[in-house]
Amino acid sequence: MEGMDKTPTRSSLRNRKRLNKDKVLRKRLSFIIVSVLLLLAGVAPAALGQSYVDDVYNEAVTQLNAHHYEQALELLRDAEFRTSDASKLKPLLAVAYLGRGYQLLRQAEFDEARELFVEGRSYAEEDVRFLKGEASSWARQGRYAEAASVLEEAVAMAPEQGDLSYRLGKAYYADGRMPEAIDILSIALELDPSDKIRQLLTKVQREWELEQGMGQEASGHFQLSFVEGERNAELAIEITEALEDVYAELGAELNFYPAVTVPVLLYTAKDFTDVTASPDWAGAVYDGKIRLPLRNVRHMTPRLKGLLYHEYAHVAVHYLANRRTPVWLNEGVAELAASQIRRPKLSALQTAVDEGALLSFEEELAKSFSKLSSSKVPLAYQQSYSMVAFMVDRYGWHKLRELLQGLSGGAAWQEVIAETYQDYTLDWPAILREWQVSVGASVK
Repeated sequence: MEGMDKTPTRSSLRNRKRLNKDKVLRKRLSFIIVSVLLLLAGVAPAALGQSYVDDVYNEAVTQLNAHHYEQALELLRDAEFRTSDASKLKPLLAVAYLGRGYQLLRQAEFDEARELFVEGRSYAEEDVRFLKGEASSWARQGRYAEAASVLEEAVAMAPEQGDLSYRLGKAYYADGRMPEAIDILSIALELDPSDKIRQLLTKVQREWELEQGMGQEASGHFQLSFVEGERNAELAIEITEALEDVYAELGAELNFYPAVTVPVLLYTAKDFTDVTASPDWAGAVYDGKIRLPLRNVRHMTPRLKGLLYHEYAHVAVHYLANRRTPVWLNEGVAELAASQIRRPKLSALQTAVDEGALLSFEEELAKSFSKLSSSKVPLAYQQSYSMVAFMVDRYGWHKLRELLQGLSGGAAWQEVIAETYQDYTLDWPAILREWQVSVGASVK
């Protein structure tokens, strides 16, 4: 099963760093071994002189200027192996490693990007951009403790850079290390008094003030915080059990089991509104943490369990698609997960079909539903659910997973749909027409 390895303890992070550095050394040692073997076999590498290095240098500069980092990296690696003095090429190697690493990061190839950042840093030890890239690769996989460890090193190297302290504060916050987040964000704000830092610091301070009075309940994949009280403690246990259920059930459908610990916070209705600033119709929020208002609920109900299934589905989509899904797809997957507990009512959808008043997937449903009028919100959820349920019923969960992973690379969702369903000779307009027929809508 995918992703079942546990998040490493902080004490293991130093070991992981040493392993990464050892990996780089082993690669370089392998070059030496190959050279020795060639010599023993009577085949000596060509003794290539300065003119060769100059030619490689000029070609590499051309490739780098064109942002062809992969080609430049291949050229420079080969030259480094083939010549006895590659000192002139090392600055270019640093640029190539860095550029290719960030290209892979944008394509959501996190492990490969991280390997390049670790290797490339040996060519520019003081360049904190390698550490920022490595930290980003961890954070975007939900490995916030590891991201924080890397950023701690970056901050120690360049304490004057407010952006590094800000990134470290975000990693601490996501990892649940609230006092540390407040401390480093306060430093970041002194270095860079920008609105984004001030807003995050205020948010963390407000949440930490609430969380200090909360009880805790932990399970394998969830860390629950709740307002103290015997009834709430009993409910907390039921909630973690329900979340573990959906982790296993949705994981089986998508063949995806993210190796992360998800923070879950149970608020009073007032505190929920204060912390999330959500519209009145919001039943819960996932913003890196699952946040739910209790609203006098004291025991597990089908509605609450369905809500938990809905919110955990957002977690799975978040990590599968790298936060790049259109909202209708994100909410549709969440509603489909919740439908395992409570079947959604589709009255608003049927009315819209009868009146020819469906919402546009490309415009109205691609962005946050909070921008819609409250009268359109039920239809937005029902229409999103109907489309995703149709796609899964017709083409399977495996194709939905493929679609979500494809979105992680950053291409337009219409293009990714066309690529995902090309085996069926379908693109987005074709799928839209088939769905409209299935719900009885008129097709233009």
